[in-house]
Amino acid sequence: MKTAIRHHHTALHVTDIERAARFYVEGLGLTRVKEWTSGPYIGELYGRPNVKVKALMLTTGDGDFNLELVQVEDPPPAVNPSEAQPGTAHLAFTDIDVRKVYAKMTSLGYKALSEPVAPASGPVAGGLLIYMLDPDGNRVELIQEPDWQPGDNS
Repeated sequence: MKTAIRHHHTALHVTDIERAARFYVEGLGLTRVKEWTSGPYIGELYGRPNVKVKALMLTTGDGDFNLELVQVEDPPPAVNPSEAQPGTAHLAFTDIDVRKVYAKMTSLGYKALSEPVAPASGPVAGGLLIYMLDPDGNRVELIQEPDWQPGDNS
């Protein structure tokens, strides 16, 4: 039975929306779609009366994935997502030249957990993987499939 559910967006809570946007737009090539400041409903939704939220929607070049960056006024204490603590998640992007994007991102001053890694097992065996860290420490996995060819979407 086919379900009608579809992905709408994935949200990341960040400390500085413009700093985070530079990582995803200038570094990874996502496109800005729409910005807004929340209305009064958000306090009820978040369970924090009168909280104010700024948001920015980004999308991938094919428009199939939407990333919402969210900056909450007076946020609660943060966890360290770069340590892959339970309750955190990571984003993953593919159809890229991992070494080229890694070089670009590090030249822009962004950090990675390692150099690109060539897995010997698993679904990307023979390809390349890396975890970049966005300005808030969120892990962003970059995947180069083993059969990917330069020029596909480089």
